[in-house]
Amino acid sequence: SATVLQVSQQRRYAPMGGRFSSGIGGRLARNTHAGFAATTTLRKRVVHGMLTASFISAVVGTKLPGPGSLWYEQSLRFLSPVRIGETIRVNARVIHKSIAQRILVLQTNVVGEDGRTVIEGEAKVKVVKAENAVLQHEDTDKGAVIVTGASRGIGAAIAKELAASGFAVIVNYSQSQEQAEEVVRSITAGEGRAMAFKADVTDSAAVQRMVNSARESYRHVAGVVNNAISRITIVDFEKCSWSDIQEALDVQIKGAFLICQAVLPDFLRTGHGVIVNIGSINSDNVPPTRMLPYNLAKASLVSFSKSLAVELGPKGILVNCVSPGMTQTDLIADMPEKSKMLAKMQTPNKRLGLPEDVAGVVGFLFSEKARHLAGQNIRVCGGAVMA
Repeated sequence: SATVLQVSQQRRYAPMGGRFSSGIGGRLARNTHAGFAATTTLRKRVVHGMLTASFISAVVGTKLPGPGSLWYEQSLRFLSPVRIGETIRVNARVIHKSIAQRILVLQTNVVGEDGRTVIEGEAKVKVVKAENAVLQHEDTDKGAVIVTGASRGIGAAIAKELAASGFAVIVNYSQSQEQAEEVVRSITAGEGRAMAFKADVTDSAAVQRMVNSARESYRHVAGVVNNAISRITIVDFEKCSWSDIQEALDVQIKGAFLICQAVLPDFLRTGHGVIVNIGSINSDNVPPTRMLPYNLAKASLVSFSKSLAVELGPKGILVNCVSPGMTQTDLIADMPEKSKMLAKMQTPNKRLGLPEDVAGVVGFLFSEKARHLAGQNIRVCGGAVMA
């Protein structure tokens, strides 16, 4: 958890005849006689614990986050009494922020004159005014999005789409440097921001270097599109080796795992982030034969997306999956024309998909209009699968 802001407020309790004041105008009737107090283990009169705790409300309403905040939950542990006439300090520190839910979680504590902690606890505050600066998301600096496998095809189209929307784009590649740099040139020619970065997504050190470079160049990482895939192995099951399956899982599941973990600190710090995993409609209904490694990896990626959506959604991080149907890329260049024609005829739209079709949906998921979408598997297949 990151410290967003820390404030303190100091108050002194002073006796006022038969009553005593909190120092900010509040009063509480004295209901404990000094003589009686002397007979107890406390020896002297003490301030009511809830009066002391009430100053947390003053901090919330005036300092952190300020006017327009709703203090709706508080846990308290009363550790030590406060004496009349004693000066106390009330501290509040942000330990979690959710932009999506407009909620702050505060670590709260009250400290006495001698430095002892008299009250400690945790508060939850909801900001009810949209213009409150504490939770406002800055659109002027959208940050960087890492798109893996972005040197060509669907990945390249996604990189261009996001750059056109104002994001800086990290065009990740493993082998195709010339093609990746061409994607960057295309983006920068249109006054977008992009840089190519070679990184094997299965190598945690390489992934961390890529994320660090994105931070250094563009301040923070705002999102990830996990699009990289390994070679597609067409093989009969009896001839399929575990290494074929391991290769597919390493690139698509391990790769997504490593990148999501590496960028998570950025998401938690800003209270916002978008993860889009590129799946396949092969995960639906009857999968194509002789493609076990690919089918298994894509099905696992859908499950990975749902699991992250459940865990990270409360932290303001949106996770979804986009699953294309047969799309006109280099991956199907060597496929028989008969197979392509059959796929067209089985699709209500009567055409194969284009990389731009997929990129448009990914771009939507990075927009404010998709802020209530989480854990979904959006099929971009012209109706070949209807779920």
